[in-house]
Amino acid sequence: MLWSRKPAPVHERSRAVGIDLTASRVLAVGVSSGKARTVALDEPGAELLLYIAGDRRALAIGRAGYALCRKLPHLVCSNFLSALGQAREWRIGRHTLTAESALALVFEKLRKPVALESEAVALSLPAYLGPAQVTRVVNAANSSKFPLKGTAVGVLALVADRASTLLSGKPAAMVTADSDWIVPLRPTAGGPGAVVVLDVDEFAISAIAVSVERDLVRLVSSGVWPRLALKAWKDKLLDGVADRCVRLCRRDPRDSADAEQALFEQLDDALDRTRTGQRVSLTVRTAHWFQDVIQQPEDFESHCSTLARTAGESVRAFIAEAGLLTPPRAVWLTHSAGRLPGLVQAIHANTSESTAVEVLPASAVASATAALVTRWLSAELPRTHLDSVIALAKPTAVSAAELGKKASPRS
Repeated sequence: MLWSRKPAPVHERSRAVGIDLTASRVLAVGVSSGKARTVALDEPGAELLLYIAGDRRALAIGRAGYALCRKLPHLVCSNFLSALGQAREWRIGRHTLTAESALALVFEKLRKPVALESEAVALSLPAYLGPAQVTRVVNAANSSKFPLKGTAVGVLALVADRASTLLSGKPAAMVTADSDWIVPLRPTAGGPGAVVVLDVDEFAISAIAVSVERDLVRLVSSGVWPRLALKAWKDKLLDGVADRCVRLCRRDPRDSADAEQALFEQLDDALDRTRTGQRVSLTVRTAHWFQDVIQQPEDFESHCSTLARTAGESVRAFIAEAGLLTPPRAVWLTHSAGRLPGLVQAIHANTSESTAVEVLPASAVASATAALVTRWLSAELPRTHLDSVIALAKPTAVSAAELGKKASPRS
């Protein structure tokens, strides 16, 4: 009997790939022929989490490090992106890492899945990185033989890609919910104006104010608040759930490294579910006891109320000091920022009635970054790091927002 083997699927290498790199994770989206889909960077997951485990002979980045960050934190390197260029070292097990060597591991991990997708890659970076740090990121990518066509501040690329929605007065994203906790979107007018974009990662909550004009977007002001970093919100949630567990069964999951780690790993899914108004059941388990802790969305908001209030007040002060002639037409929150408990409501309470407050899809920055590739290849954009001004695409060009809206799952 003759046996035949199906040929391995061949990816469309003509597609452009946009990589969204933050201090927390890497997310990549491939865009081609009017379609967008996420690229699996840490099989089977789409995101590559920037946690490096040093508990074994060879360093492991991604889920292996994330699975140790609460159980054995001294054996994990994380939040290293903002430390580029600094004389900081992580001694984890038998290994010693700098921010540069940690970043090299990131690109080494990304090289294979990205190479299977495309020979044209664009990279977006947080606004808080300085020019010298951006140069170090580019050098690390080039050393790993990435087909890098250009780099940009991620949220600035996002505004450039979605500027047409602001100019036309359309909502940037359709936000729906099954409950009334979502803040209703305020209507917007058309024409030039300003928009503020909020993002969060392990280093900080960051914001940029951008002027959207007829032919370009221009960065007006930027702010960063490290004390409001993603870790601070997760710490509050973990402590709040643990305190509830103590009240229920007189046992504290923080007394067990394994129980604390398991509880921590449930928070990401819980944040996604509470954002849509769902209650969650968090399981605390040790060798000798277990407890299910039910949490409503308002419980999560209560745990993080201080952080949300501080964030709202910080954004209000940031907007007041940005020197805008009129209130921003919109505040756009990335998916990471939009799921922080109580943050949307706090922003709504601290902005003008004329300002729309909207949460964007998880793939929005990566898709917008991918849309820049063809513009770099055609010399429509300068081959420099785009951190202050991005010219808007010509009317015939198709934006990633129109192409992808939401990147489809990997097929």
